[in-house]
Amino acid sequence: PPSLMSPRNLAPTPRSLAVNAGDELIVLDTAGRVVVYNPGGQVVRQWHMLDVSVGKPEGLTVLNDGRIIVCDTHYHRLVWFDREGHWLRNVGSKGEGRGQFIYPVAITSDPQENLYVCEYGGHDRVQVFSREGQWLREFGSFGTGDGQFQRPSGIVWREGLLYIADAINNRVLIYTEQGEYRGLLGMEADGRTLDLHLPYDIALGPDHQLYIVEYGNGRITRVTPDGRVTGRFGKTGSRRGEFATPWGLTVDATGQVFVADTKNRRLVALRLE
Repeated sequence: PPSLMSPRNLAPTPRSLAVNAGDELIVLDTAGRVVVYNPGGQVVRQWHMLDVSVGKPEGLTVLNDGRIIVCDTHYHRLVWFDREGHWLRNVGSKGEGRGQFIYPVAITSDPQENLYVCEYGGHDRVQVFSREGQWLREFGSFGTGDGQFQRPSGIVWREGLLYIADAINNRVLIYTEQGEYRGLLGMEADGRTLDLHLPYDIALGPDHQLYIVEYGNGRITRVTPDGRVTGRFGKTGSRRGEFATPWGLTVDATGQVFVADTKNRRLVALRLE
């Protein structure tokens, strides 16, 4: 059975998580902060977003040089910070054109550090940028059909494929880097898919398995890249081993899973064994 590690409490509500090369945990919260924890769980630095009067950010990634890119969701842009929190640049504006966003909400990178950004708000799609923010291409559209999204809320790269948590449609879509739709994760011959309820985020572990956080089911689901479920943990609630509207997750180099247990206003660390 999974081993639940010590919870870490955070007064504002945590939403999005990432781990850098030094195994520091980086958290976005509803105070509009970027908070960095060392592996021992102590806050080592923090800073506020440029503005939070309209809304709070969701989604971040870390580049190899330590720079942090945040999806500044309600300001329709990406924001680059250095590892210490100094602002570097913004990319994007409100709109549906190239390099514009409605609500950017999730971001990941490939080994070349090209950036893949999910957005929702009626023009749901994935846009691809260089590591410095040059627009390269886009794919996907809003809807319920093949290759379409309704709030793509999480994205991860693995071996040339992108796995995208399509929250409202309760599924995970698979695309190539170039935007070719490959199908659904876990699709069975009889048409059944993974039993997911509002998958809000997805992460890749060092075991090469995919970890999915389910906002609606209050649990973590672990899946092989070919769609076989290898573990599930949690249910909706506020006690030990339970989650309430968990929003995001990440996995460190040792396989430790960190969960933004949002409604419970805490961070939880666990291992699926």
